Amino acid sequence: MKSKIFSALLLVISLSCSSDKETARRDFFKAKGIEITKGRVIAWFPKDSLDAMRMNAIVDTLNRGIDLADRFIDGPADWQLFKNKKITYYFCPGKFFVSYASKSGDIFIPFLRLKNNTSPWLHETMHILLRSIKGNWNNNTQVYSYFYMPQWFVEGAAEYLAVKISHDNKIPKVDLFKSGGYTGVDSVCQKNLQKENGAYILKYIGTTGAMRELAGEHRADYAPTYYNCSCSFTKYLAESYGLKTILEGISAFEQEQETIERLTHKSMNQLKEEWVNQINQP
Repeated sequence: MKSKIFSALLLVISLSCSSDKETARRDFFKAKGIEITKGRVIAWFPKDSLDAMRMNAIVDTLNRGIDLADRFIDGPADWQLFKNKKITYYFCPGKFFVSYASKSGDIFIPFLRLKNNTSPWLHETMHILLRSIKGNWNNNTQVYSYFYMPQWFVEGAAEYLAVKISHDNKIPKVDLFKSGGYTGVDSVCQKNLQKENGAYILKYIGTTGAMRELAGEHRADYAPTYYNCSCSFTKYLAESYGLKTILEGISAFEQEQETIERLTHKSMNQLKEEWVNQINQP
C-alpha cells in the first residue's frame, strides 16, 4: 500500500511539472508558432518546420479522422464534452517524447513524431472525443484517479476505436506498441501474456487503478503488453456485446465498469475469463 501511495505522489509531482510545461509550450507557439485553423482543428506548428502544403495536408487528415471517429461512435452525441467543438493540436519541438491529451482538452504531440510519421494522433483524438459531460478522469484529483480510474478501459477504448477506425477507413495509424493493428492485437496480446511479467500485467486489466510501472523507468517493459491487452479486451467487449456497451461505459464517469456489468449481465471477472479463453483458442 505504501508503494502505491508513493507512486501516486510521484505522479502528482510529475503532472504538476507537466502543467507548467504546457503553459511554456503554449507561450512558445504564440511567439514562434504557425497556427492553422480549419474545420474542427486548430493546429500549431513551429515556424519554418514544414511548408504550407504539408501543414494543410496534416490538418486535413486530422479533420478526416475526427469526422470518421464521430460518425463511428454515432456522434456528435449529447454525452460528449467536446461535442462539435474544435480540438487544438500542438506539435512541440525539443526533447519531448510522449504524446498526451491535457486536462483542458488540448493534444500535445512531439514534432519529431510528426516528422517521422510516428504520431499517435488518432489515439489522442479519441481520448478527447470520448470525454463525458458527466466528468472525466483528467479533471479529477490525480491521487484519486491513480487508485480508482479503470485505466485499462480508458486507454483500451481509445486504442480499440483508433485501430478499428483506421482499419475500416485506411487512414494512417501508428503502431507504437507493435500490436499488429486491428487484425493482430489479439494474438500479440496472447503472446505477450506468456512473458515473465504477463500474469502481473493481466491483474491490472478489468479492474480499477493505475499500474505504477507505466509511470516509472521500466515503462518500456510493461506498456506494450498493458496497452495491447487493454485494447484486445475492449475489442472483445465491443464485438461480443455491442459498441453501445463500451460507449455507455465510457460516458458513465466513475461507473464505467459497473455500467458494462449491468449491460452484459456479467461480472468483470466473468467477462475477463471469456476474453482470455477466446484469445487462447488456436
